[in-house]
Amino acid sequence: MIEAEAVATTRANRAQRAFLAAHGSADLSPRSLAVLASVPHWWRRRAAAAGATDSHTLGIDDAMSFPTAPLDWDDLDGITPREDLFDASPEELANAYVVSLDSSVRTADGRHYTPAPLAEALYQQAAGALGRRPTGLIWDPACGAGMLLLPALRAWLAEQSGTQPEMVLAAVSSSIGGRDLDAAAVWLGNVLLAAELLPVWARVPLPRRRPLPALLQEGDGLAPPPSPPTLTLMNPPYGRVRLSEGDREKWQHVVFGHANRYGLFMAAVSEQLAEGGVASALVPAGWLGGSYFQRLRAYLANTTPLISLVYVTDRSGIFSTGVLQETVLATFRKGKSPRATDCERLTMNGQVTHEVIGKGRLPKDGDRPWLLPRQSDDLPIVKAAQKMTRRLADYGWSVSTGPLVWNRHKPQLSPKPSEISVKIVWAGDLEGGELHQDPSRDKLRYLHLREKDHRVLVLERPAVLVQRTTAPEQPRRLLAAALDSETLARWGGRVSVENHVNVLTSTQPDGLLTPRLLSALLDSDAVDRLYRCLTGSVAVSAYELAALPLPGPQTLRAWAALPAEELPEAINSVYGLTL
Repeated sequence: MIEAEAVATTRANRAQRAFLAAHGSADLSPRSLAVLASVPHWWRRRAAAAGATDSHTLGIDDAMSFPTAPLDWDDLDGITPREDLFDASPEELANAYVVSLDSSVRTADGRHYTPAPLAEALYQQAAGALGRRPTGLIWDPACGAGMLLLPALRAWLAEQSGTQPEMVLAAVSSSIGGRDLDAAAVWLGNVLLAAELLPVWARVPLPRRRPLPALLQEGDGLAPPPSPPTLTLMNPPYGRVRLSEGDREKWQHVVFGHANRYGLFMAAVSEQLAEGGVASALVPAGWLGGSYFQRLRAYLANTTPLISLVYVTDRSGIFSTGVLQETVLATFRKGKSPRATDCERLTMNGQVTHEVIGKGRLPKDGDRPWLLPRQSDDLPIVKAAQKMTRRLADYGWSVSTGPLVWNRHKPQLSPKPSEISVKIVWAGDLEGGELHQDPSRDKLRYLHLREKDHRVLVLERPAVLVQRTTAPEQPRRLLAAALDSETLARWGGRVSVENHVNVLTSTQPDGLLTPRLLSALLDSDAVDRLYRCLTGSVAVSAYELAALPLPGPQTLRAWAALPAEELPEAINSVYGLTL
């Protein structure tokens, strides 16, 4: 054991106590404190391995320059460090900290650790898009413990191999940096990144050694960085956030309806990048098509176009903090560029493998959902759809959400009909593509109407119904069923549709796009695949249904003359799908 490590394991590090005293201690569980209590021991071993063997510089306090904190805090006294982390990699130590946080804290703040292979892939994607050696600041505005910056710092240090060590240490602070609100994570990240500098620092004669710089800072990542970054790398916090009136006005150019944390970070990064700079983000895929992100898409398309999109195709076992949303690596370049976007798939099965999909194109109206291929055989479908200018509204159709929120009407629900009741259509009644009564819902099959319910909760005309929620593993995203005149009559001439169902109705009962044709379209393999290219969400929204590209009147007339059994093949052919 290294002599300096013989210090009692229960003694808290002075910088830890001071720094955590003033910030964020309420978020730290006993497991988190155990991780942090392990860091001084981890540091001593790293310092010794780097050749900084003098006892004075083996301690973190003596080696690094930390922000001072006005308070003292002794909660680490008595905390037993985790010995299994003494020889951990920086990535393992950072992951241990994030995993140790209570799940409620991670959920509330949208915190997620970036796995090392994805961090490396994100950096390589950004550096490749830049096309030259980064000469300015490489920045992470939501840095956590700094693991997204680790590949960038290692690459930067490799480039400085021939430079005098004191010059390297003087330049690193203006080349690598990040910011985060989690003070404990920032402290940990500064230690982990400083450990990468130890071999350079050890080459500086002891009398001339200055404390290692703190590359990360505590603060609001949405605020501008010290200088416009050449590269920005981020895995921003996720989740909806309630904006103040002032903030809503500030972000109105990129927020439509609900605001999401990661959307604000994408907008801020776009604004702050140096001209020609590149930003790469590990984010959920929902912004590609969702209604709430339409202004963000338009802003990005006009200022920082998407030049590369990589779908992370299998998230099981990748994210130790349980990310459920479909995830993408998205890379943008500041300034004008072609609207072509390179699309790929990334799979992690022990190692990272890339599959080239091909090029997609952003729409001229950037606020529309971005129709981009998800696999190579999507390309002909996307190309065919991009030539189609018609949408549901052009044929008189509108999309709304089923109005019945059943738990608000519990006293009115019954398994038996009455003179003042209507049948309820549940999402489960649409399974298989034909409307039927799901037996599991028959205990809540009827809604007893009050006088005011007739106007709001009752559907009395033909419609096409589509499930609103689907599971990621579901083979089809679109599950539709026709509620034509005959079916509606069998259900009593009127129904109430619950809110997990989209309701498509037409103002043109005799129009070209009949309920029969629309149901066949939504049931087709081609349109299901097309819808997946249009959205990054497992939810089927009215907004994205309304954005589906549809063929012109001549094609609809040809389809109308076909028997039902020939329609699927005809639809797939028009959309470029060959089975």
